[in-house]
Amino acid sequence: IPMVNLELPAYSKKENWGAAETFYQLVRSLLKPQLPPPGSAKPEAGRWRAEGRRPRVNLLGPSLLGFRCRDDVREITQLLASYGIDVAVVAPLGARPADLMRIPTADANVSLYPELAGPVCSWLERSFGMATVRTVPIGIGATVAFLRELHGLLQLELPDELVAGVDGICEAERRSRLPWYSRSVDSTYLTGKRVFIFGDATHAIAAARIASRELGFKVVGLGSYSREQAREVRAAAQELGLEALISDDYLAVEAAMAEAAPELVLGTQMERHSAKRLGIPCAVISSPLHVQDVPA
Repeated sequence: IPMVNLELPAYSKKENWGAAETFYQLVRSLLKPQLPPPGSAKPEAGRWRAEGRRPRVNLLGPSLLGFRCRDDVREITQLLASYGIDVAVVAPLGARPADLMRIPTADANVSLYPELAGPVCSWLERSFGMATVRTVPIGIGATVAFLRELHGLLQLELPDELVAGVDGICEAERRSRLPWYSRSVDSTYLTGKRVFIFGDATHAIAAARIASRELGFKVVGLGSYSREQAREVRAAAQELGLEALISDDYLAVEAAMAEAAPELVLGTQMERHSAKRLGIPCAVISSPLHVQDVPA
């Protein structure tokens, strides 16, 4: 039985750090015997073609206590299958040690949630030469960008439906109902509404992009408790003309929320409580979430 020693501080206050470090230590320890010798050539991106099989990827980062991870895995697996791409390993959600040891058999890794998968993907890139898709497919635009990035990494020919037209929009985007809804008469009730967004970095950045570009909301606040991804959140906020709030103090978040005076809050379960006190409607878009939202 392989023994894995976890070097973790006993009283860490970081939200994701313990999970990310544990996942990293598990993968690194279990794959150590498979490490290629120093100086060996990196695996070719198109090796799947030489081996006479379909390309395959790993979905890294989903966890049981993450936000709707099981739904994301199901949707992305179906999406990839429709483009002829298989999923080799999903981890850590539902993975056993034997599954983690199969990670190098894939042609690339998909970092679904960088908070948890970032260190692992970086190590696999350095140690095994495995390319990583870092675009998170949440929202229409990001999903198309994700598919384009993945096709490029796997040396797959880009389907016509993903090629941008003269107006910059591809056929896959036209088929989606979301852009149609955003342009419809009914959605004018939402256009320009002020929204405050706070959560883990992955979902906060994605929600801000969707709200501003795809739904026509005005983002008046953006923040995250994910200090490890603070740079990315600040960059996303700067694009919207905002200063990001990076904090794990729910009272500071509540104060910023009250000051921004939004008409809608997208946040964690904690922001839901704060929004209720302020009389503002709120939708939960990120973990930490309520225990009732976690499947037994």
